[in-house]
Amino acid sequence: MLPYFATSRVTTALFASIGITVVILLVFGYVKTRLSVTSKRSAAIGALQTLLVGVAAAGASYGIVRAVDSGKTTL
Repeated sequence: MLPYFATSRVTTALFASIGITVVILLVFGYVKTRLSVTSKRSAAIGALQTLLVGVAAAGASYGIVRAVDSGKTTL
């Protein structure tokens, strides 16, 4: 939410928010996997998996909101 308070343009804030979210998902996925697996390669793969799950969750929630907003609630 901080980019929306720090910038005057919504588009700039949106892209800043997306960028921050991507970085946080990658860091979280790397640290999470690195603590449970000793391989740096596995930790990098875990970071990408966490990012993909986050992107899928954001896409699904966006799709649900669009469907409900347009009145097409057949899920």
